Amino acid sequence: MSAAHLFTVFTPTYNRAHTIKRVFDSLCAQTLRDFEWLVVDDGSTDNTAELIETWAAAADFPIRYFKQAHSGKHIAHNRAARAARGKFFLPLDSDDACVPYALERMAYHWNTIPESDRALYSGVDGLCSDQHGVVIGDRFPSDRFDTTLRERRYVYRLRGEKWGSVLTDIARRFPFPEVAETQFMPEGTVWLQMAKIYKIRCVNEIFRTYYVDDQQTGATLTKRRGLADDAPGRLHYYVWLLNNDLQYFFHSPRPFLKAALMLLIVAHFSGQSLWDTLRALDKMPARVLVLMALPVSLLLYISHLARGGSTAANSL
Repeated sequence: MSAAHLFTVFTPTYNRAHTIKRVFDSLCAQTLRDFEWLVVDDGSTDNTAELIETWAAAADFPIRYFKQAHSGKHIAHNRAARAARGKFFLPLDSDDACVPYALERMAYHWNTIPESDRALYSGVDGLCSDQHGVVIGDRFPSDRFDTTLRERRYVYRLRGEKWGSVLTDIARRFPFPEVAETQFMPEGTVWLQMAKIYKIRCVNEIFRTYYVDDQQTGATLTKRRGLADDAPGRLHYYVWLLNNDLQYFFHSPRPFLKAALMLLIVAHFSGQSLWDTLRALDKMPARVLVLMALPVSLLLYISHLARGGSTAANSL
């Protein structure tokens, strides 16, 4: 599909009429104007639709609005990737903003990659700051840092929010799994799979403003009621992680220990037996790790029930 724009900025939203103006205002301020804004409304019951309609009539950039039944951010992402008309796909949450030069600088850094090498890259990532200008998480080791997300996460152990664009054609080739009976799918399921093939050009420039105070209150696109509701998505992700990335265990053991500890808990909430869960693991080391974690998993499960069903995963 030929691109009509350089960027598709995609915003998934659910009852965020009180914050989505941040996205709109920051797009109005962009120094690069070759983009569209694609909003996927995940079943909002507030006045989001009316706001988008008003802005679409007044904006000097195209705005497209889709509404779906409340299904989760990952479903909205897949729909947006299919509908996107930009060369680059850029997810931007409905409670955040981007700095005025974000799109211009992403395009600039993409163009610094030699044309003969671009087939090796999925896109460009930069830093995030909070609303007070403080960088969130680690900076990259150098101002121009080419690596995969897997190396970034496991080998360099870079933490904190990062943000960037991906080629739309690649985003379409790596959709989120649409697992039944859940509105939640960890994002690593897609981005780590993509990292098996593609590098990212990472730069130490702030592209996105992440409003940290608002992450603790208000509606979220995937409104999680507890671990049981998230369980099928988490089950899919933990099995994927142990099957695909376990070779990085000695570089960064924590994500794999968490997966092993939580796997049987989320399998239980998903109605899947211990035997079927172990059979889903491709390699013997992954099965051994899960079985070794079983006593602690039982303690976590009991603790989860004692707290009235609050999410045990967040304590790890």
